[in-house]
Amino acid sequence: MSAQSLILHAPCRLHFGLLARGPGNHRQHGGLGLMVREPCLEIRAEPDLEWNVQGPGAARANELVSRIRARLVQAGLAPAPSRITILQAPPEHVGLGSGTQLALGLARLLLELAGQTEYDLAFMAELTGRGRRSGIGLHGFHQGGLIVDGGRGEGTKVPPLLARLPFPDDWSILLVRPDAAPGHHGTSEDQAFAALPPIEPRETDLYCRLVLLNLLPAVIERDLASFGSALTELQKQIGAGYAAGQGGVYGSPRAAGILESLGSLGFVGLGQSSWGPTLYGFSDRSSDEIEAATHELARQHGLESTAITRTQAENCGARIRRE
Repeated sequence: MSAQSLILHAPCRLHFGLLARGPGNHRQHGGLGLMVREPCLEIRAEPDLEWNVQGPGAARANELVSRIRARLVQAGLAPAPSRITILQAPPEHVGLGSGTQLALGLARLLLELAGQTEYDLAFMAELTGRGRRSGIGLHGFHQGGLIVDGGRGEGTKVPPLLARLPFPDDWSILLVRPDAAPGHHGTSEDQAFAALPPIEPRETDLYCRLVLLNLLPAVIERDLASFGSALTELQKQIGAGYAAGQGGVYGSPRAAGILESLGSLGFVGLGQSSWGPTLYGFSDRSSDEIEAATHELARQHGLESTAITRTQAENCGARIRRE
């Protein structure tokens, strides 16, 4: 491998929901999310005579590279031609923010190839077209951890970062991806949001209280039970408001049963990431206990081993190394 190769590694994200939407709220959206270690995104860039993109999702990545390059050239930056290889990529449209992380990862690599080792989040948002609603993916890409963003007001370029907390390393996260249709994305997502009723101010008040006075203090005090209770309640409340856009509190008809089983197996903080279908639960039990619970969950619901991932929070953002 060339000594000039660059390897970018970036986490994926769980999105726990938007906090405000509609004319009754001064700011729109806002949200809460967590970056996770696995699955992850890994991309290699090697010097070449011309641009070439290969690996999983190469067609989508090639389109992104072309678009980002054009915007960089307009800004007076010219990344050197390279062969881009997607080494690892999370599944698309399952609620893990794969599109945002791929776009940001490619933008970060192209900036590096243009000699820019530092980057501004507003410029990254402009390059990639990301952060139109939620800033979780942007801020999480930059620094990892548990993120709360402040939504959009008039003139907002990037939803402001309100809180960023390191998440306990000894709290395991189980991700479950039932066999279900992909979550909303692109035009489908725009249409789904347009069909949703507004979030009433009293509902936003409840969501914000659960986040500010229950969930965040529980993470700081490493109180898993209180964290789990707050997150489960937040997910139920937010999910009910999205029922018109996804056919119920959850995107998959199997979700409620799987989450009930996760709860009976000792997991807390149960919910669905974004539009799903990825579900999650948290535990501080031993590795052996979690492995046994994972096997039992798979048995109860006929899940393939590839549908369940045990992971942890990622408290670092995207990283680049040279090889």
